[in-house]
Amino acid sequence: MNVNNERTRRPYEKKKANYWEDTTKVLRTKKKASILQEIKEANKQIQMTMRTVKSLCLMATSSPSCGVCDLRHITKPSIVWCTECDEGLCTECQEHHSLSKASRRHTVIPIVEYQKLPTDVLKMSPYCIKHDEKFQIYCRKHECPCCSKCVVESHIVCQDVVNLDDVIQNAKTSNALCEIEETLVEVAENLQKIRQHQQDNLLTFKEKRKGIEKEIKQTRIKINNHLDKLQEDLMKQLSALEGKESSKHFQLLSLLDKKKQKKEIAECQRNIGNIKQHATDLQMFLSLKKIEENISSEEKFVQALVKDVEHALSYKINTSIQNVMSNIISFGEVHIESKPRDIVLIKRKAKQAQMMVPTVQLRSIENMKLEIHKTINTKGEYIYGCCMLSDGRMAFSYNFDKTVKVLSDKGSKDFELNMSCKPVDIVFNSEDNTLAVTSGNSDKKCITIIDLKRKQIKKTISLDSCNYGIALKDNQLIYSTYDRDIRMINLDDESISDVVRDKMSSHSYVATFRDNIYHTNNETNIVTCYNLQGKIQWTFQNKRVLMYPYGIDVDNDGNVYVVGFKSNNVVVISPDGQRYREILTASDGLSFPNSLHFSGSKNQLLVANYKNKKAHLFNIV
Repeated sequence: MNVNNERTRRPYEKKKANYWEDTTKVLRTKKKASILQEIKEANKQIQMTMRTVKSLCLMATSSPSCGVCDLRHITKPSIVWCTECDEGLCTECQEHHSLSKASRRHTVIPIVEYQKLPTDVLKMSPYCIKHDEKFQIYCRKHECPCCSKCVVESHIVCQDVVNLDDVIQNAKTSNALCEIEETLVEVAENLQKIRQHQQDNLLTFKEKRKGIEKEIKQTRIKINNHLDKLQEDLMKQLSALEGKESSKHFQLLSLLDKKKQKKEIAECQRNIGNIKQHATDLQMFLSLKKIEENISSEEKFVQALVKDVEHALSYKINTSIQNVMSNIISFGEVHIESKPRDIVLIKRKAKQAQMMVPTVQLRSIENMKLEIHKTINTKGEYIYGCCMLSDGRMAFSYNFDKTVKVLSDKGSKDFELNMSCKPVDIVFNSEDNTLAVTSGNSDKKCITIIDLKRKQIKKTISLDSCNYGIALKDNQLIYSTYDRDIRMINLDDESISDVVRDKMSSHSYVATFRDNIYHTNNETNIVTCYNLQGKIQWTFQNKRVLMYPYGIDVDNDGNVYVVGFKSNNVVVISPDGQRYREILTASDGLSFPNSLHFSGSKNQLLVANYKNKKAHLFNIV
């Protein structure tokens, strides 16, 4: 029994021992491989660190060592730098480097020139940080260079992957670099302009302060002179009144003195005493009658003096002068006025166009003239919207036909697009070369974006309300809804916000200029100007001149152009809404005009009729 157990146990223990030996070998192999991998990764990090240190050392030393010689523990100064090997080379190594088949096509530059590169550029390595392999591929989707391992690990599903050499071969002569260089020059010149403007502002502040000081002193002198004059006039008046009244008093005193000098009353009193003692009764009776008459005369004189009005001098100060000290608490007010900087910045991309367009002085509606440039066959009726493109082409929306047509500057058809809705108003966006079209009261409520380059619908933005007039401001579309409000949609994220919360009529058109929004209401015949906070700035209504206002636009000076559908005219309104002028009538070819567009670059006004297949382009002079 024990023998059998021993025979059975020996093969098992041998097998067990072999198993543990094999397992140990596997573990040792894996651990060795892991250690080797860690050593390899550490070596890569060391090599990349050394490359970075070498590059940075170039900025700190005038004679960097040759990379090849360093590996041989020989110190020699580099004379050139190989951008592909990413290391410096001495004279001998550079010669070998230029003859070797593997490196003869490498680009080298003098070490002195390489040291001029910025620190950030020296930190850039042609090798992948993660895999320590040279960049060979460029992924356009992620906009990054990749090594072969990066492509397999992270960009295997990317379709737009190209050879890195094809991308970088024209980097130094690319349009992007030219634009960057031009932009840098542009920014430097603009900064210099702003700096000069600030210096001019400092001088202006000093001159303005001196001017204000002078004005304050002059005002004080004028006030003092005026008060001195008032005081002098009042003193003269006081002296005149005092002299006149004093003269009257002197006359009365003189008369009283005369009465006193005559001693009539005292004499009369003595006579009465003597008559009482010595006269007969008859004499007494007759004398009293005479004395009574004399006394009555004197008594009347005294009574007259008592009843006479007594005059006295008085003074009543002007209330305005009294209020000077209480109401006028300051001599004036000094404050800082905020206004846009009067600086014309350089923009090289638009320089040619700016040179071709003459500087236009501020245009007033009183001296404005319109001359017909040409009449366009719109090749369709029921036009609800029109606009001009930057290249001179014209776009029209045909409501009943559900189409949008783009005509050349000569009037021939460029292309036509069928719409899924009845298009109303239309606006051109030069930033992305597109048209935005509203849908009116169509079943499908939306704004359609048309790509002018591809001549197709780019996308459709769904809305929850009928939409009519549309305008563009800073990559945001402003549109008028029906029975709701004026809204704004951001083209970046398509978020919608309310601008004006008043209820709007159907077929209302909008325009925008600076910080204002202009709106037409054909039901009330009113044109309204709002600010961006939705507050009314002014309104215009004159049924004798403007009836059923539809299309609206604003020129570079803030003058507002409005078509009168029923009045068959175009009315221009001053920027403050206070003045107006009829500038186009039926005699100019207008027949139920429905829309218009002002071209600021060409200084032209496009007016489209509703039904007779005609639009007119006018030059504004």
